[in-house]
Amino acid sequence: MHKNVENFPPNINPQVFSFLAVLVGSALIGDYDANEQNSIGNWLILVGQFMLTNAAQQQLIEGRIEHNNININSKEHKSGGSYYANNSKSNQNQRLEVDFLLDAVAKLQQELNNIKKNQ
Repeated sequence: MHKNVENFPPNINPQVFSFLAVLVGSALIGDYDANEQNSIGNWLILVGQFMLTNAAQQQLIEGRIEHNNININSKEHKSGGSYYANNSKSNQNQRLEVDFLLDAVAKLQQELNNIKKNQ
């Protein structure tokens, strides 16, 4: 199947995108009784589930091709045999990053306090 429409679904705010689903769902209710709504709703869920299952399998295959699938519960990962476990970042390097972030937060707090005092 070829993509006939570029950028579909559109690149819009996720909240707006979700709200559009609410509007479409509300419009679809129309004059249908509960049994008809249930049938249509379940059919739409099945369409979505089919798409999700297809996408999940595609992601799995792509991840295997790119060698970026990991199992954090595997013996290899727990013994440090994974790239993600051995990414050459020592705890000391991570500590320096954490200290940098803590210092930045402290400076922001100090600046906010100065602004409050000057008001």
